[in-house]
Formats: sequence, C-alpha cells, structure tokens
Amino acid sequence: MTTLVGHRGAPTLRTENTLPSLRLASDLGADAVEFDVRSSSDGTPILLHDRTLERFWGVPRTPGELTLDELQRLRTGDPDERIPTLAEVAETVPIRLVVDNKEPALVPAVAATLWAVGALDRSVFIGEWQVLTVVRERLPEAEIVLSWVGPDLPPDDLLQSVRPQALNLRFDSLTEQSVHHAADLGYRMWTYCVDDPAATKRALAWDVEGLISNDLAAVRPTLTNANRS
Repeated sequence: MTTLVGHRGAPTLRTENTLPSLRLASDLGADAVEFDVRSSSDGTPILLHDRTLERFWGVPRTPGELTLDELQRLRTGDPDERIPTLAEVAETVPIRLVVDNKEPALVPAVAATLWAVGALDRSVFIGEWQVLTVVRERLPEAEIVLSWVGPDLPPDDLLQSVRPQALNLRFDSLTEQSVHHAADLGYRMWTYCVDDPAATKRALAWDVEGLISNDLAAVRPTLTNANRS
C-alpha cells in the first residue's frame, strides 16, 4: 500500500510546518505528515525547516537564539499560524508523524517528547545520515527513512550504520533502476516531491511506497484510483 505524505503539511494552502498546515494535510487524505524539527534557545523541539526564521516569520535569526515564548509570539499575518512545538503536533495531529530532525544533539529531546505523549510508535524518522545515525543509536527499533540524492544509492557502510527500512530519493533524480536496486537490497523506496498526476502514475508504476507531496489535492485522486484497480 502506498503512503501519501504531506510535505510540511499542506504548504500550497497554509504556511508550512504550522498546525493548520499539518491538520489540513490530514483532512486532505494524507496518511502521514512530514515536518522539520529544530530547537529553541531553551531546548524545546519546535517546527522549522530553514536555518533562520526570516522566510516565513520575518526574523533574520536562528530559532536557537530565541526562547520558546519569543518564537511562539511570531505570526505570519494569520493569527492561527505560529511556530508549534513538537509536543503540540504529536498531541493534536492524528496520523503518522514523519520527523525530519535537523539537529543531531536534539535527538534525545525529540525521542523523549514523542514518548511522553504516546506518539513514538507512530513516528518515522527521515532525513540526513548525520542525524539518523544518532537516532539509530538512541532508538534501535525506530523506523528510519534515509534521504539521499540519487540516482545512486547510499554506500554500503552508511547503510550498515543507519540501518534504514526505506530510502528517500529526490523524484527528479529517481529512476526505475534505483527502485529495483533498493528492493534487491531489501529497502523500500520513498520519494520527494510528487506534485502532479503524471508524476504520481510514474512513481506508482515503479512501486514506490512513500510519496511525499506539496499538493495533496493534485495527487490523491490518482492514488485513490490506483488503489481501487
């Protein structure tokens, strides 16, 4: 069964990595939501992709320079949109959580937060090997999806260190041969970002398991029809 993943929620409709965006992704039929985690200055895991707050929040500083209270006072212009904590997301978003933690040192806090709210068993860890190596050491049974720029797969020593269950290759560099090679090695394949019906059909024809999408409304009908056939 194919897993449809909202990329930072539903970013074409609401500001990425906010609770309204993540909840809307669930409403639009996503099976899971992917989001990015960084730390406030007081060590709280919060959602943000970029290294600084400038693009959406208008502050040319890193989140690690502001306290949680300062971060949560920031607004996009929409009073419902603010920077959420990981705990808030885990408590209120009911579908699978695909966690892209950007900071290796934050892994213990992320794991502890997910465990405390009972969401660890529905969490998947995705992203770069530097963080995922720490995740594997801290959480030996974790479900891990290792991101990589293809079409070549990660080297064997890295795969042995991270021990992912799946690989995540950019769709614009993914090939059918990449998918088959991964399957031969025992790895499932995810890809990002799939944002239109034609790309969805191609990914399904290649037996890609996880589709990460910015435009869930454009992708879901094709996926639904394929599941019915």
